[in-house]
Amino acid sequence: MSLMEKKDHLHENPQVRLKAVEEMTDPEMLVTVACTDDSPRVRLTAVAKLKDDQNLERIARGAEFLDARLVAVERIFSQGVIADLLKDPENLALMSVCFSRMSDRRIIESVAQDEAYGGVVRRMAVEYFADSGYLDEVAEASQAPEMVEPSAEQRVEAFVELYGGGLRGVRAIGRFRRSEKALKALGTIARQGGETGGLAIEYLCSALASANPKLAECAADELGVLKDTESVDILIRAMDNPSLREPAQRVLRRIGTPEALAALGNEI
Repeated sequence: MSLMEKKDHLHENPQVRLKAVEEMTDPEMLVTVACTDDSPRVRLTAVAKLKDDQNLERIARGAEFLDARLVAVERIFSQGVIADLLKDPENLALMSVCFSRMSDRRIIESVAQDEAYGGVVRRMAVEYFADSGYLDEVAEASQAPEMVEPSAEQRVEAFVELYGGGLRGVRAIGRFRRSEKALKALGTIARQGGETGGLAIEYLCSALASANPKLAECAADELGVLKDTESVDILIRAMDNPSLREPAQRVLRRIGTPEALAALGNEI
């Protein structure tokens, strides 16, 4: 590329700049274009020509336009570099892309537990880290030597407490309600009542509409043992959702309390 051609990336015509970038090989110039060019096509072309994580990280941190930063994150190979970007979050979309690129559970777990990260980032890490098999892992890690087998309540309590307790832990389990293990954990929480129990019931209600009949039946089994007024009230409200109306009615029939049956009216 000649000296004159190198200046084409500063031309007022974006088509001229685009052609210059397509022929550009200097990483420093590509980073500059990616960070500053006001044409989406030009700056994203510059990002696409870069492969090394160091330069892509510079764009992810310093580009003037969000689209260039997002694409840069998508091209970064090192999950450690991506995790480090989360220490200084500025945008929810950027945080979401970072998490979507991370699959190493150890790194995501470290983000969830590291106070160097902000509260929003740590909560997102909890949600991305939780999975249907983690209840077993937590139970094993928290099991005292004299305990042969922890109860379901102890498993769930260990999981919830690991993520700060309360609604945060329930949301982490609720994210993976497409597994029977997670649904049973939600049932355990639901039976404990309170605000967290109410949230667990809402997750179980949504699972009633699952296309997987085993999951729908599992959710119904967990809900069908709840006889208290607050639980029944949540199920009654669930009938306002057309996709939940029939399965919620079946659960209310199974519960069979006067309040549950009264909500069914002539549909018993």
